[in-house]
Amino acid sequence: MSNDIKISKRVPFLSKEEALKRGRELGMDDYIAQLNLFRVLLHYPEVAIELNTSIIALVSSDAALSHRLRELIIMRVAWVTQSEYEWTQHWQVSIMFGLQEAEIVAVKDWQKTDLFDEHERIVLKATDDTLTHGSIQQATWDKLAQLFPEPASQITIVASIGNWLMFAQIMESLDIPLEDGAMVWPPDGIAPR
Repeated sequence: MSNDIKISKRVPFLSKEEALKRGRELGMDDYIAQLNLFRVLLHYPEVAIELNTSIIALVSSDAALSHRLRELIIMRVAWVTQSEYEWTQHWQVSIMFGLQEAEIVAVKDWQKTDLFDEHERIVLKATDDTLTHGSIQQATWDKLAQLFPEPASQITIVASIGNWLMFAQIMESLDIPLEDGAMVWPPDGIAPR
């Protein structure tokens, strides 16, 4: 047995070997199964695979929502919920999908920047509505529906906000620590208040 078993403040990690074994039995990607989050979630394989499936469904729906818009949603959710794990995990993913460092940092206070176009601003507004009110407010929805007239896009936006809010809550409630060597709140180490 490996000596890489860590314990969060709440739930013990599976060893990387055990997480890989359980993940492979479920058909999960090895990279995902070895993440700290899934080293905890794989204690309950049925839930872990369903959560993994929700991610795959939303990241595979490129026709319904661009990777760029999805990452803006995720980064905004991570910032507002103060989910260090979600922010750190998606920092590099956002860069990989074409967001510039300055744009990701600007997500923190997106209303005060001109870096985002009309589509990006309404998606960020819809995210804030959901985080503040529990749902997208009517005026925001009207604009969102105008800019994203396809029902699949509308559903994907709503589902993406809800999915990554749920993940932020899971990560925070289970007290999932960052992977070894991960930079805290990249790029500047400044956390939300």
